[in-house]
Amino acid sequence: MANRLQRERPSRLKPPPCIDPLDRIGLVSKGDKGLLSYKTQEEYFETIKTRYHTFIDTSDNRNHSDDDFATTFASLSLNRNATSISRTSVAAQTAASDPAMSTIIMAMRKLREAIVASCRVDDFAKETYIFIIRTTILLGHPESYHPALLHLLHRIHFGTPLSSEETREFVGYYIFDLACRQHDFTAAFRVRKMYKCSSRKIDMTLTALVHRDWFLFQNVKRSANGNVQESRLMEWADGRMTDYAVQCLEKSYLSVSKVYVEQCTGMEWDKLKEQKKVSWALEGETVMIRQMKKR
Repeated sequence: MANRLQRERPSRLKPPPCIDPLDRIGLVSKGDKGLLSYKTQEEYFETIKTRYHTFIDTSDNRNHSDDDFATTFASLSLNRNATSISRTSVAAQTAASDPAMSTIIMAMRKLREAIVASCRVDDFAKETYIFIIRTTILLGHPESYHPALLHLLHRIHFGTPLSSEETREFVGYYIFDLACRQHDFTAAFRVRKMYKCSSRKIDMTLTALVHRDWFLFQNVKRSANGNVQESRLMEWADGRMTDYAVQCLEKSYLSVSKVYVEQCTGMEWDKLKEQKKVSWALEGETVMIRQMKKR
C-alpha cells in the first residue's frame, strides 16, 4: 500500500530545462571540442540555416501583423536584389534586439571557430562562410562578417577557389567595408589593385567618399544594379557624409529653404536639429544658417 502511494505521488523535482540545440555546443576557443567533427559541423550548419529562415518567416507574425512590416522583415532574406535598403535597415535593427537572433549569431561564431580549428577549406567551409558573410552584413554585424571575409579570401580561397563572380562579390564587400566603415581609403585602393577588382559602383563610391560628394554617394547607394549587402555596407558612411553636407551648407549659405536643406542632408528638419546639433533657426519655411555681421 505504501509503495503504491509512493508511486502515485507526483515528483517534486523540476523537469530538466530544454536546451537549445544551438547552445548545447560551446566555443572552441573556450575548450569545447564538440564541433571539431566534420559531420557535426554540417548538422550544426543546417540547424543554423533552418533557424535563420524560420526567424525571418515568423518574426513579423510574432511582433507585427501589417503587410508593410512583413515586407520589411522579408528583406533579410538572402535574395540580394530583392528589396530596398531602407526596409533592410529597419529589419536589421529589429532583428539585432531579438534574443533569438543573438543566439543564431553566436552559433555562427562557434561554427567559424570550429572550421578554423579543424583546418577545413573544402566546399562546405566555403559555403558556410559565404552564408555567414551575406547574412551578417545584412544584420550589420561587423564582428562576424569582417573576420569571416578575411578567412574566406586569404585562406579558404586558396584551398577551394571562389568563382570569378564570387571573388568580385566578396572582394567588393571587403573594399566597401574598408572605405565606408573603417574609413581606410589607402587599404581600399590597395585591395582593389591587388585583386584587379573593376566595378563601376566601387569606383564611384570611392570617388564620392574621397571627394566628400554627398549627392554622388546617395545616387550610388540607391542604384538599381547593386545588391543589398553593398548598400548595407555603404550605410556605415552615411553619418560622415551627412556631416560633410552640413559643413558645406554652413560655409555656402546665409539662408536657404527648409526643403533644400532636407534634400541636401537626406534628413527631416527636426531629426537634423536633434542628431547634428546645428544652431540654425527655422523661420517659416526658411532656414537661417548664418546672420550677416553688422559693420
